[in-house]
Amino acid sequence: MSAKNTGNPNRLVNEAPTVIGMMSAVIERGGSIDTAVRDVADNGPEKSAKMFRDIVIKADTRQIPDISGGLSEMLSGVPSEAVAYKRAVHMAMAASVSSDRPERERMLTSASEISLSGLKDIGERYSTSLNIPCMMIFGLGIMVPMVLMSILPMLNIGGIFGNSPIGSGPITIVTLVLIPAAMTLAIVSVREKNPFAGPSGKTDVRYIFPIMLIVPSAAVCFIVTGDIRISVMAAAGVTGAASLAVAMPYVNREKTREKQEAALQDSVFELGSRLISGENYETAVTAAVGSKPECLAISEDVSAGLRMCRGDVCSAINSSVGKVSSRISDVLCDVYRCSTKDARDAGRLAVSVGRQLQDQDAVRRGIKTKLKSMTDMMVGTAAVFAPLVLGMSVTMLNPISKVMDGVDLGNTSAIISVYLIELCALISVLTSLLGGKTDVRDIMYRLGAMLPVSMAVFALCSAVSL
Repeated sequence: MSAKNTGNPNRLVNEAPTVIGMMSAVIERGGSIDTAVRDVADNGPEKSAKMFRDIVIKADTRQIPDISGGLSEMLSGVPSEAVAYKRAVHMAMAASVSSDRPERERMLTSASEISLSGLKDIGERYSTSLNIPCMMIFGLGIMVPMVLMSILPMLNIGGIFGNSPIGSGPITIVTLVLIPAAMTLAIVSVREKNPFAGPSGKTDVRYIFPIMLIVPSAAVCFIVTGDIRISVMAAAGVTGAASLAVAMPYVNREKTREKQEAALQDSVFELGSRLISGENYETAVTAAVGSKPECLAISEDVSAGLRMCRGDVCSAINSSVGKVSSRISDVLCDVYRCSTKDARDAGRLAVSVGRQLQDQDAVRRGIKTKLKSMTDMMVGTAAVFAPLVLGMSVTMLNPISKVMDGVDLGNTSAIISVYLIELCALISVLTSLLGGKTDVRDIMYRLGAMLPVSMAVFALCSAVSL
């Protein structure tokens, strides 16, 4: 896979710290650049793994003289926007041929710093680039429907459009079809520009099934109540709550896993200190993992796996730690392989890799913090501000509808209710993408959390009598 065909080059920069971390782990324990490239090809992040795998295949089939030459050729095709990726990998290549250990460590540290600096830069650029599309979504999501659904009917009553007033049909089509379509295009644009977007998750029907019941639920409610507005809002609120209940266990498990992964990153330092002090690997890794309260159960799994693995330590580590974080599992296996030659060298490797992991985590947390304000604004728009404004707009029509014909308040409220459902769905997708996730379970959790609140706010505001 050519570096020119990787899509958004910023996604390469996002992968750079992980790639450099993997290469550094191999090079620091005395491995060659060939071994480092093969490790990234087998276990690296998506786009880099494809490019490195292409190099390995070409080298194995004698299409290129060696892996080092193929890597240099691949880097020459990296777009200029991903220059940090190119420089960091070049620095790692230089470190791999250095015979002076302190100099090699300095080069690898420099490569890590270059990759992290590039990651910070694309994070700042991306957060800045979100201002215009998010403001456009904000304007489309609130102001345009408010004008269409409340101000235009009042202007029709005033006769400003003469003998050809704008009917409810075109307004409904614009509100329910054209505006969501325009917002969808904006969200797709945000998705394509997002350098932190992960691979698409598998669609599990179990998690989308509750929200699929909204239409039949609304039909049943309408048969019972005879009021389409109440039917739509009730069905949306109930199915939204059901979606939240179904997706919440997954979200809770993922939060627990993320806490455990963060604790495991810290335990890599602990492992390094213990190895340097002279402990053997099996004792050190069990104690290091168990030093964090969140990872006590994992430590027990590690201890049990090491007793039963019959010498296959990496298999025991992968089966216990790998279910929480495959990246940390790979690091622990690299440290183990190094410890079979020299335990203290393995300890220094663990300390170095642990520092890199913490640096990466600090940078990514900073980027998420910058994006959080944008995410919170979008959630507030869909869950509170939009239903509040649109609900009050409907309320403004109430006294007018009592004295003049021409305003169908019931239909207006029903249309806005359907529109708010669409808005919550779109904002759920947008906020999930901003967080770098494309898992349907995360999207349904966000939708389930917003939809009942949005319906409740709109019901309260639209019920106010003026």
